[in-house]
Amino acid sequence: MRIFMTALVAASALSTLGMATGAFAAEGAVLKLKAPSKAPTLIQDGAMWRCNGDVCAAPQVKSLPIGRACRKVAAELGAVVSFNYRGADLDDAGIADCNTAAKP
Repeated sequence: MRIFMTALVAASALSTLGMATGAFAAEGAVLKLKAPSKAPTLIQDGAMWRCNGDVCAAPQVKSLPIGRACRKVAAELGAVVSFNYRGADLDDAGIADCNTAAKP
């Protein structure tokens, strides 16, 4: 019985993790910077960005056009290599446009 309960709890935790990951992809954002961030956190348009080295993430972001969102964050954090916003990846042309707003 104890083994069954342990397996049930583990299965429940895994399914919850899967739902949380899906929710993050639909409402969050992740980016990779060209250089490590000098600031560990940034609040931009109500979103709390946390950075670890050259990777920054926000669990919940406003619904904005992906290019505009990238330019706003790049203006604060610097040039980006990749940008995923609410489950959509910014293409190479979008990254180039985004980096025009990047702080030097």
